[in-house]
Amino acid sequence: MAVDILWSPEPIITIQRLFGSSWNWLFEALSQFGTAKAVTVMFALALWVWGRQRAYGLLGVVLLGTVIDVLIWTIFPVPRPHNPQIIIRTHPGVPSFPSGHTVTATTLWGTLTAFGRLPAIISVCIVLLVMLSRLYLGVHYLADLLGGAAIALILVVAYQRFWPMLVRWFSGRTFQFFLVLGLSAPVAVFPFTSFSPRGWELFGYAVGLGIGMPLEYWYVRYSPAKISRRKQVLKVAIGLGGLVTLVIVFRLMISSGLVREAVISGFAALWIAFLAPALFASMGLSRHLPRTQY
Repeated sequence: MAVDILWSPEPIITIQRLFGSSWNWLFEALSQFGTAKAVTVMFALALWVWGRQRAYGLLGVVLLGTVIDVLIWTIFPVPRPHNPQIIIRTHPGVPSFPSGHTVTATTLWGTLTAFGRLPAIISVCIVLLVMLSRLYLGVHYLADLLGGAAIALILVVAYQRFWPMLVRWFSGRTFQFFLVLGLSAPVAVFPFTSFSPRGWELFGYAVGLGIGMPLEYWYVRYSPAKISRRKQVLKVAIGLGGLVTLVIVFRLMISSGLVREAVISGFAALWIAFLAPALFASMGLSRHLPRTQY
């Protein structure tokens, strides 16, 4: 039956034989388009270039997809592909359905398309390449990938529909509201630190955003200014340069382990959400939003 192919090892074996063993580096790189690292970079660019509405909207739908992933993994722990002919090139450490990389890639790049910031053909190509990479790495059945894409597409469409309502609701919220929201994020994420190998990384992001978001709201009220293309490039270069510098410094300072990942992701989120916008404001590369506007 046609349905059987969805849970069959044959598509995985076919892809692995087609490309051979020398392309592992490429497919590992392609997988990164569906990870927290890709979300971090795109969230930073969205905040610095387009402003907080688009940035936190993008982050919100990705986080919603992640929550749904964890719920499904917990309730229906589907085993990973297992077959003597499959070469397992990575070990994610979580159940197979749905593909978390596919959900993240589809929500991230699909939302950028829904917001009118990225052509649909580019988003589709990125998602397909991420799905192909998960087959090549031997960690997902076709059903995992198609299920992940379907879940994420439903989220993107629904989120786009309700987005104007969410913007109106968040507009005019008090500093106390954003403070409570920020401080609640690490508490909500902490239970997942033992569930996934990347749990502490996500906890670090939650702590960084939990501190940075209310500080930015109170002290900076960042909004991108209309500046020349040259200054825009300079702003992005400074922001990404600072982000890379933070990562390198903490990797040199702290030995490998969960603590290092949490610290790096925490300071990265704090830089993106508060420190970089404050720097841009001091350089005259942004404007100050009124407190009645989100």
